[in-house]
Amino acid sequence: MSSRKVNGMGDICQQQQQHPPGNIHDDRLTATDAAGGGSDVYGEFQHWCLRTYGDSGKTKTVTRRKYNKILQTLLHGDEENNNNVFQKEKITTTTNNNHINAKFKFWVKSKGFQVGTAERDGDDAPVLYVPIKTACVDGVSGGEQSLKRVAVVEDFFDIIYAMHVEMTPDPSKAPKHAGQKKTYKAIAETYAFLPREAVTRFLMSCGECQKRMHVSTGQEFKGPRPSLQLDQ
Repeated sequence: MSSRKVNGMGDICQQQQQHPPGNIHDDRLTATDAAGGGSDVYGEFQHWCLRTYGDSGKTKTVTRRKYNKILQTLLHGDEENNNNVFQKEKITTTTNNNHINAKFKFWVKSKGFQVGTAERDGDDAPVLYVPIKTACVDGVSGGEQSLKRVAVVEDFFDIIYAMHVEMTPDPSKAPKHAGQKKTYKAIAETYAFLPREAVTRFLMSCGECQKRMHVSTGQEFKGPRPSLQLDQ
């Protein structure tokens, strides 16, 4: 992770739209086919995520809008404090017209968000990181902290899929699907603000996992792939 010069909030928003932080797979049709459900899997899961973790919900998650707002707060605050770590031009775009109150600024500061770059595939778009305490050992919380990348709600599908499905070099072999615990552990090692509930929901929509579960219990898999129930 490294610091970089950011030209302004308009550039940030444009880069976020072109290169989402968690957008691991550009071809979602391939991803949803590997998940055993077709293109409707992404749409159903995305709809559920936005309903459950959207801006209107009181959840500990970060939407794309909130993500950009945090970036704006950090970079604008850095300019006000004359900090030379992150240099940027004065924000003049309409994005800056959104009022950021003192409570939100305090929350951003208390979380310790940091701006860096992904440094992947030549993409130098600004990326948010947050310090997270190490996992508890024998009921005692670790004292050390490590930086985790902030997961964006709109990118949950891509993030979970990348950790859940392991593509094999041999095209004749089917992709390997990890279990819930292994998938969530892999996500938690890299990302923050992605609830375990979202991983469970994703696996519920994974037709290949549902099929494998039926086979392992000695039952013949019949009928259509189980779909997400959006109304609770």
